[in-house]
Amino acid sequence: MRTVLTATLLTLGLLLAACGDPDAPQEPAATGDERSDERPDDDGSPDEDGSSTEDPATATSDADGAAAFDLTGSCENPADGYRIAYPDRWYANDGEVTDPCRVFDVQPPEVEPNTVLPLASSVLLLVEDHDLDATHERILDDPATDVEQVEETEIAGRSALRVDGTATGETYLREGTDVHRTYVAFDGRTLTAQAADLGEPDLSTRRDLIHDMLMTLEPIAGDDGPDAGEGSDASDGSAPDDGSAPDDGTSLISDPSREPHTGGDGRGYLTDVRLGDHDGFVRVTLEFEDAVPAYEVAPTDGPIRAYPSDEDLEIDTEAYLEIVTEGTRVDLTDDGAVETYDGPLRLDGPADPVDEVVLSGDHHGVMTWVLGLSDDAEVAVDHLDDPARIVVDVVDDR
Repeated sequence: MRTVLTATLLTLGLLLAACGDPDAPQEPAATGDERSDERPDDDGSPDEDGSSTEDPATATSDADGAAAFDLTGSCENPADGYRIAYPDRWYANDGEVTDPCRVFDVQPPEVEPNTVLPLASSVLLLVEDHDLDATHERILDDPATDVEQVEETEIAGRSALRVDGTATGETYLREGTDVHRTYVAFDGRTLTAQAADLGEPDLSTRRDLIHDMLMTLEPIAGDDGPDAGEGSDASDGSAPDDGSAPDDGTSLISDPSREPHTGGDGRGYLTDVRLGDHDGFVRVTLEFEDAVPAYEVAPTDGPIRAYPSDEDLEIDTEAYLEIVTEGTRVDLTDDGAVETYDGPLRLDGPADPVDEVVLSGDHHGVMTWVLGLSDDAEVAVDHLDDPARIVVDVVDDR
């Protein structure tokens, strides 16, 4: 089962642009994204080369001698519903390409369209639509990491897992690279913070910094209206009047049906696929760059065969639901083909009502994902434009 942890690393990987040399001279920062052109030394004057004698993470020591950081920078990610603090003299991504407040580094992170998040950055954040228990069950199945240690802990009252290991070389990190990830329970979802041993500051400092940053994590009202905090919910569980879909564990289902659902406009590049098991429903989310492509969600008959290879995909379930989009996971508009989605092509579900989600076709600009269902369940479908995603909620009769 490659689902959760592979998707985590690839999604933290998906969206590799250069983020600057971690050993390069640092620049000054006030808070947020406002930065001046020179960084002062302790005496108020810059070094000749613009560098500083301070540590890159701006670390100090508390009374117990533990690492502590000057976390006076702050940013928000409205799409995922969180606010977090980061070192004052660091930078966070501006949100022009991917959601803001996901990439943190000593240099301004450069995230180019149709590429992947800069893994050389000091800290990367991701929120996924599954709970912490699902992550814990599959940690050792991660093909991207040889896991060496798993620690169960709490951070600011939230259950957390601290995982250390080395990269296997199957994804974007070189084989043998030391990797740390902290997973935190966040409103029925999982927030992942990742760092790798890729220069200064060293991995030990990055691990300590992740802990201190997560101590400041707090929910905010997201783009969809309801607050993303503990126990948040829409007033009636229905989709908002503006046609956008909540993505915080609030169900779309108010009048589900088995009828086809259509929407979107044009084409889009797939960047992420998520599957979340919620109270009363299972959610499947396809996220795209820039805009929601034209799509149709409708029941289909089995057996399911891949297109164009005609291979039997062996989805052994009682019923099937197709998501057909005018989208693709490879951008062919430039000189070279760029994979915008290189995540798993099969995602395991909770078995009832969704057993698995499988890519059955991606050819000539038409992409199809199939949901293997335990029965002819009713569904609700909607889409959201920032970030662009198609959301399918399948009724759970358990």
